[in-house]
Amino acid sequence: MSTPGTLSAALAFLPSWWQETTDPAVFDALLAGWSRACGWRACGFVWPGDNGPGVVKAIPGSIHGDTSTPPEVPDALRRLKSGESTVLYSLPGTAGRVFAAVHPIGRSVGVVWAEKPTGQAWTDSERAYLVLVGKTLERSPALATVIGPVIDPDRLYQRLGDTAIIAGRMAHDFDNLLQGIIGFSDLTLPLLVPGSQPANFVAEISKVGQRGIQFTQQLHHLSRSGQVKPNPASVPLAVAKEEGRLKSLSPNGVRVEKDFTQNLPPVGVEAGPLQIVLGHLLENAVEACSQGGVVRVTARPVELTDADARGYLGRVGVGGHLQITIADTGPGIKPEVRRRLFVEPFFTTKVRHRGLGLAIAYRVLCSHRGGIQLEPVPPPGTGTQVRVVLPLAAARPPATVAGPVAATAVGG
Repeated sequence: MSTPGTLSAALAFLPSWWQETTDPAVFDALLAGWSRACGWRACGFVWPGDNGPGVVKAIPGSIHGDTSTPPEVPDALRRLKSGESTVLYSLPGTAGRVFAAVHPIGRSVGVVWAEKPTGQAWTDSERAYLVLVGKTLERSPALATVIGPVIDPDRLYQRLGDTAIIAGRMAHDFDNLLQGIIGFSDLTLPLLVPGSQPANFVAEISKVGQRGIQFTQQLHHLSRSGQVKPNPASVPLAVAKEEGRLKSLSPNGVRVEKDFTQNLPPVGVEAGPLQIVLGHLLENAVEACSQGGVVRVTARPVELTDADARGYLGRVGVGGHLQITIADTGPGIKPEVRRRLFVEPFFTTKVRHRGLGLAIAYRVLCSHRGGIQLEPVPPPGTGTQVRVVLPLAAARPPATVAGPVAATAVGG
């Protein structure tokens, strides 16, 4: 890519990565087309995977004997995560191999790489172009076909915001209807013979109304979850309150073990919203455990880099945060379920749930510049671990009205 004409062709190819597709073969075709447009000697893409099988693509294939994974990938990933925009390695018979990061929001970091023929030295503009390609790939539908769904956080946040408005209006109307049902049931019950069939029927109507109120309460939580309430709150206190609530709801003897570093700083989220977020996550963890299972909750201050922040779904920035990890000993989330959780905001596998829990948690976190990760417990353990980060109260920037996500999601 040393002539103006070649550079024009390379730039003209960029929009091709955004074409809508569900065919995994399209990614390979695009990679080949990109190689031709740019005049690369060879190029490729490597993604290590989210705690699972990775993806390796190369044009031409098997360029390194029995593998198409360049040996520099581990070192390139380390250097790119540390903040370098591109990394160049010498390679006999070429002008060198350059790597740039591909980091879909909420996913593992991968690399895109290219080799130039010998005698054509890499220029700064060409290395900047490779960075641009990496940024383009991060939201490419073609990439989603080979690594799984690539989330558009702006669109997801907007969808949840629109839904929250409707949910609030519906909750208010249903509250009025349910209060009437419960109220007249309670007035009728004393007029009936205790233990009679009519009395039992009316009592059951009242119970159904109460369950309806619990559901509309969740709709209210979703409606209000986008409100920014940055007053300082204590994570240990919020966990303790939710632990007490869950003890009466969990019949299978699940233990909650806590490991907090001493003198945890407060986070920039008001106690109510914080308790709602941790409550939904703890409830999911408890429900996932079988008899005698364990839910482990840890919390510690962390300093996030830009690469760390992009690993979370939400609206996470760099700097000081509190990291809360909730891990269960359940069977874990199946890969196909995990893929749907982040694409379908209200997806759930639970019969009596409506998928609101994680959606509410996400909106609260996103509105307060926090984020969430959901991944398998590392071997040899089993289960799921949810990692949440929230800005420290002392480090949190001034509150603003929650709007579209600027940089960096969940379903329950």
